[in-house]
Amino acid sequence: MVKNKENLFGIVLLLILSLIFAIIPQGANKFLIWFCLIYFYIIFFNSISKPISIVRGIKTYIKIDTFFYLSFYLIFYYPYQLYVLGLESLDTVKFLSYEEYTNKAILLSTIALLAFRLGFNYYKENKTQKVFHVISKKYMNILTFIIFLFISLILLLFVNTGASTLFSGAYIGSKMGSVTFDAIFSLVTFFIILGSLQSISYYSIHRKINVLTFIISIISIVWAGALLFVGDRNTFFLVGLVIASGIFTYIKSVSRLTLLVLSFLSLFLYQVIEISRISETRDLDSFLDAASMAINGQGEENGKKSSLNTTTTGLRATFKIMEEQDFYYGKFKLVSIASIVPYSSRLFVDSNDRMTGSTNVLNKEMIGLDRTWSVGTNIISDSYLDFGLMGVLIIMFYFGRFGGYVKLMAQKHINSPKWMYIYIITLSYYSEIVRYGFDFPLRSIIWTFLLFFVINTVAGLASKNSKYKINNE
Repeated sequence: MVKNKENLFGIVLLLILSLIFAIIPQGANKFLIWFCLIYFYIIFFNSISKPISIVRGIKTYIKIDTFFYLSFYLIFYYPYQLYVLGLESLDTVKFLSYEEYTNKAILLSTIALLAFRLGFNYYKENKTQKVFHVISKKYMNILTFIIFLFISLILLLFVNTGASTLFSGAYIGSKMGSVTFDAIFSLVTFFIILGSLQSISYYSIHRKINVLTFIISIISIVWAGALLFVGDRNTFFLVGLVIASGIFTYIKSVSRLTLLVLSFLSLFLYQVIEISRISETRDLDSFLDAASMAINGQGEENGKKSSLNTTTTGLRATFKIMEEQDFYYGKFKLVSIASIVPYSSRLFVDSNDRMTGSTNVLNKEMIGLDRTWSVGTNIISDSYLDFGLMGVLIIMFYFGRFGGYVKLMAQKHINSPKWMYIYIITLSYYSEIVRYGFDFPLRSIIWTFLLFFVINTVAGLASKNSKYKINNE
């Protein structure tokens, strides 16, 4: 349903770009690149120029769409901005550059961006109706205790399984050579995120913290530091973004200037972690050496080796792959959806099948399947390898639509712990989804919904969080 002229223009442009995508020849047309870049800048600055307010009196520029666009730019546009300015080529040192597929890559990126934006703007914000929930201390204390219990149990399990592997020697990433260890590591991060959100929501609602929320906060900070120590920057930034976005959305406002400074500091820290991961030792000295190299520009050689550029190249490689084979017709999405229930995804594929996700497809093309490292994937390749252009359009539209729905519900239920959790988790995972597949935000969002279903319904606490009044502003 077309709600305004802006959406109508977006739909028409989407159709035009899709037609051009079908007929565009190979190459790297600078005019096309500039068009896509300018269109992105228009969308991004339109987003960053308008703050939102979920809690009365607190305006924030940390938004689902803004942070999605920012990470989208770093992966799918920034390398091409450097290219058209003559500052950097598209060559790579570890694999082919697939430069001839640049036209298709940047066009499909713009199509995906536009589809996401149309989905995100699907819901109109209701500025007149707010729901204020009466949240009892008993409800919050039980929620705190349940999360603390899960954190304690999963950390204890982690210490007795994969911790020694993760924290020993050189960087190995979050993959520890065992499906079970990897799953436990993911669960630790998930419950640490929930713990961080519980501390923030508890303070936001009651303007104080209790002993358990204080302990959970300390554990969360220590875990973030541990992630920084081992070089797992993506998980570190995920946890850090949950904490920062929660604080600056529900507790304290942050200006665009402060946000800009924090963004540059984050990018600098990202580079430092990337340089430090090369070191054979994991200690403070290696981290400080990496920081010194980054400040002195000695890490610039890593530009072509950066995992961000690797992801950009991976999208171009996708078109080379699809010239030689057919689509997977939903195989990867089926595996992703099944992964919501641990260990169930293998029920749908042969145990010897290595092509269970888009990451392995890209690995096979770019570096082979026998390497000890991976090129990863991205949300566009993950969608395109399954369903082609139509898959990108539909999946990105519904990702955007869900993000818009979560924003609307968080603005309506202004002090609901459930929507606080869901909003910050969606924002944080959407900020990194460009470098992952379809399943990346799926488990955490659904598990969080399930957590509140159990607490509100099964545990008989719904009445503790059901009274509300309507505030008309």
